[in-house]
Amino acid sequence: MKCAACHAKEFEEWAGSDHAWAYRSIDAALDSEPFHGQRLKAHGSELSFSTSRSGSLLLKDSESKREFTVHSVLGRRPLVQYLVQGKDGGLHTPSAAWDTERREWFDMFEADARLSREGGATRKAGDWGHWLGRGMNWNSQCAWCHTSHFRKNYNAATDSYASTWKEPGVSCIQCHKLADKPAADGCLVAPADRKLSPRQMHDNCATCHARREEFDDTFVVGDNFDDHFRLELPLVEGIFWPNGMQRDEDYCETGLRLSRMGHAGVTCLDCHDPHTAQLKLPQEDNSLCMRCHATGTKVGRTTSPVIDAATHSPCPPGTKGARCVECHMPESPYMARDPRRDHSFNSPDPALSAELGTPNACIMCHSDKDNAWAARALERTYPEQKNARYRARTRAVHHAMAGNDNARELLAALAQEEIPAWRATLLGLLARMEPTEQIRQAARADAKHENAMVRAAAARVLGEEATGLLQDRVKLVRNAAAWALIKRGINIPHTTPAMDEQEAIARHQADQPPGAMQLAILAEARGDLSEAEKQYQRTISLDPATPVPYMDYAAFLARQNRTLDAAKQMLKCTCVAPDNPEAFYKLGLIMAEGQQYELALNAYDKALQLAPTFHRARLNKVHLLQYLGKQDEATKEMQLLRALQNPPTPSQP
Repeated sequence: MKCAACHAKEFEEWAGSDHAWAYRSIDAALDSEPFHGQRLKAHGSELSFSTSRSGSLLLKDSESKREFTVHSVLGRRPLVQYLVQGKDGGLHTPSAAWDTERREWFDMFEADARLSREGGATRKAGDWGHWLGRGMNWNSQCAWCHTSHFRKNYNAATDSYASTWKEPGVSCIQCHKLADKPAADGCLVAPADRKLSPRQMHDNCATCHARREEFDDTFVVGDNFDDHFRLELPLVEGIFWPNGMQRDEDYCETGLRLSRMGHAGVTCLDCHDPHTAQLKLPQEDNSLCMRCHATGTKVGRTTSPVIDAATHSPCPPGTKGARCVECHMPESPYMARDPRRDHSFNSPDPALSAELGTPNACIMCHSDKDNAWAARALERTYPEQKNARYRARTRAVHHAMAGNDNARELLAALAQEEIPAWRATLLGLLARMEPTEQIRQAARADAKHENAMVRAAAARVLGEEATGLLQDRVKLVRNAAAWALIKRGINIPHTTPAMDEQEAIARHQADQPPGAMQLAILAEARGDLSEAEKQYQRTISLDPATPVPYMDYAAFLARQNRTLDAAKQMLKCTCVAPDNPEAFYKLGLIMAEGQQYELALNAYDKALQLAPTFHRARLNKVHLLQYLGKQDEATKEMQLLRALQNPPTPSQP
């Protein structure tokens, strides 16, 4: 590597970092033990690991009866993943990983395996998430963050990859802008690199340390994150908790943007060394946090609140619980055995945890205690602390995620949220509901907000009023505006730059089901029904075990008045997802449209059997019974619906 000749110290620091080891070749010293006759049962199969006489690392899968030669390696600690070549020219990583501390193979999705035994999630052959499926395809899911200057180069016509990258691992060129041609001294880095702002440097970190949708793979340091990615926000259950804490593998960026620290201007490089990626000061004695919070240091627009570390925590000084990070950055395991710290910097609120089921650091540490105990401890330490705004926001997001009827009013009451990421979250949740004029007025104002995430969320609320945002300076906003219009049937000439941009994004994502679905919707919007049907069918082929593609294809067929074909697709959907009430509800809608009224009633009944509080299904059943003249049955169903919507208030003791 040329950089080392002039930057020996920085190169040495980087060479020992996880960034340098993110993607590597096989190393006999590191990789021989895992492939010394080891075995593991995972995802309904038995995997065996061995070394050939020539030194190749071999993986045998009893389920498919295939043997694979290891191609390359991800990481070195606390776990290592091994990549094998797939049929599509891409690389795949088994769900089996090597634990470098326990020196054993383990299933990264062992929690999913437990769910499977209990009738829940599975990762069987043919599933999107199976290790030979698209969910474990390295080129699509991992490679951008494990190599430098990666280009996916997916060919939809052949369903294959010809991916390239300039260097393995996250090297100098991923974080330093390259010059068009080397300088006189041979340096590859552009002089302008020294002028990057803290935000530009942070955006470069965020491209990997974020849960996000990828618009393209052309980002280079200095670019705006929001021109290439859409950050995942707390909009659906199962990904983030409603207070913004990580719930799944969410990485750092969302939490930081949701936090007061991130809003104040704190970036990755305030705490982490850019070359080692390690912390600049120890966290064990709080010196990292106290660098600002002991002195009231001003960060961006905000003065850090001064904290007395000796009295701030309810846990005794010197104990684990007295460390700032244990309370404000609790750890959760990624890939089953890799603990990562939360970056939303929430304060524990066990009283709210008891109400909503959200986690808190007190009980995550004191697992033998309950929320009532923790709430009393915090009350003794912080008798004056008020969390009204935080609690109102968390409750609103919780109820919106759950689809509760009171969510719209709770969200609208928080419309002036100061932190942009939270403001975008609240608007994003409101976009799923019928907006009031008050909400529309707030969205019109937010369409001019300085933050791109807020403008994008405003576009989703405004719908047919989002036309002006098609010309926004940031791709994230243009993308949101285009889809807000397309989904409402507003015609955007397919020759416009906005539509060209959406086509390019969809083609980039076409190796995964969402990309194929976007291509289908775009083709339908421009009137190319043959291409639309092809892409709907392709979406199913990319993920045949998931019900949503069948539902969307059936809806398309119904829009073309092909009711019988639509019904066939929904019947397939109910076979794929026999426990999904939405599938039976939509089957009922299509059967009613086709005047198969008894079959429609049977489908509604099945949906209600699976989900008795499924109000839309019961209401449609009422309307159908009324249409058929079965007034007594309709009245009983309506009474039940009203009782479920307005349960009696429990009497107070």
